[in-house]
Amino acid sequence: MPKRRKPVSLKTSDAIARIDRMIPLLYQNIVNALRIEATMEAGNKIVQGLPDKQVAGAEAYNTIMQSLAFDLSMHLARLYDVGTKHRPVNQRDVASIPLLVRLLRQERCKKTLMLRARKWAPHNMAYASVFERDCEKALARASAAYSKTFKGAFGRSGLKNLKAFRDTLVAHTLMTDVDQRPMYNQLFRLTDCARDFVEHARLAVTGDNSSLAEFEEIYEGHAEAFWRKALLGKDTFADDDLDAAW
Repeated sequence: MPKRRKPVSLKTSDAIARIDRMIPLLYQNIVNALRIEATMEAGNKIVQGLPDKQVAGAEAYNTIMQSLAFDLSMHLARLYDVGTKHRPVNQRDVASIPLLVRLLRQERCKKTLMLRARKWAPHNMAYASVFERDCEKALARASAAYSKTFKGAFGRSGLKNLKAFRDTLVAHTLMTDVDQRPMYNQLFRLTDCARDFVEHARLAVTGDNSSLAEFEEIYEGHAEAFWRKALLGKDTFADDDLDAAW
C-alpha cells in the first residue's frame, strides 16, 4: 500500500506572502486576456453583422482570430493552472486562481487580510472598520466568482476543454487527439469569470478598487475602432487617439 504524502503546512505569514506575490501576476495576466477577448469579440461582431459574412482577405482574418484564440487559451491556462499534482499544493510555484482562492478561503488568511485592511489609509484610521468590512465583502465576492466559473453552459466544459488543449497543444505537442478545442463562448466565459475573481481578490488584498470591467469597455472601444477601419474602411477614432490607446 503506497505511503500517504505528508501534508506540507504553511505559516500564516508565508500564506499571506504567497497571496501578495500572486495578485500582481494574476492581474497582469487577466489584463492581457481582456485585451485579447475585446479584440476577438469586436472583430467577430462586425463580421457577423455583414450581409454575407464575407470580408476581403478572409484567410488572413481567420489566421489572426485563430492566433488570438491560441494566445487567450494560454493566458487562461495560466490563470486556471492547478500546478503539478506531484508536489504538495503548498509547494506549487505557480500563481493561479485555484491556488489563490484556496488560500483566500482559509479563515486565518481572511482574518489577517481583514485586519491589514484596517490600515489601507494609515494616516486616517476613522475608516478602519469600513475598510475591514470592505475587505470581508470583497473576499466573499471573490469566492462566489470562482464558484460561478463551474456553472452554466460554458463553465465546467470550458475548463475541461481548456485543460485538454493546454496539455496536448499548448504546453506540449503530443500525438494525442483533442476531442474538443475550447470554443469562443467558453474562452469568453472563463475570461469574464477570471476578471470578476481577480478584481475582487485584488481589492481584498491591496485595497485597490480599480474596475476591470471599465478597462474592458475601453479595450472594446479601441478594438471596434481598429476592426471598423480594417474591415469596413471606416474611422471611429482619430489616428492620434488610436496611437495613444495602443
